[in-house]
Amino acid sequence: MTEINRLKSAINNDKELRQRYLKNLDGLMTDGEITPEMASVAAKKIGFNIPAEEFRKETEDSELSLNDLEGIAGGIMSSNEYAPDGKPVGCLCGYYLTWTDYWIWNNEGLCPKGGVHELDSRYKRKTCKKCSLFLDERGVLECYDKSGNEI
Repeated sequence: MTEINRLKSAINNDKELRQRYLKNLDGLMTDGEITPEMASVAAKKIGFNIPAEEFRKETEDSELSLNDLEGIAGGIMSSNEYAPDGKPVGCLCGYYLTWTDYWIWNNEGLCPKGGVHELDSRYKRKTCKKCSLFLDERGVLECYDKSGNEI
């Protein structure tokens, strides 16, 4: 089993380890962007030595059609979930890390509490009045599920 597959398996089977990995990514992230180098550093902090090039290849490999992805056993982080806009949810260094990430970054501005996000002018940060999510950062921690329910 490759080191990146060991990481995927470990993160899928250990919620605490996944949270540590995502918190590491959150600390490294700039402007909401996750690079393969950041994914490599975050993995190393939890005991997995995976070169950035492997994450880069993993990201390139994830640019497959939906039919191709259905034929791959395990998928990325064993998640075959896709947001309504067709982008993967739960990918190690893909578009949406979590469903909360989807609720923050979806192009339509959809809010998990219904309708679209409404900015709360009481805060300096872009914050939604309805769901209280910070709309200017990645949603690495799971606060909302696919249906918009609080976790």
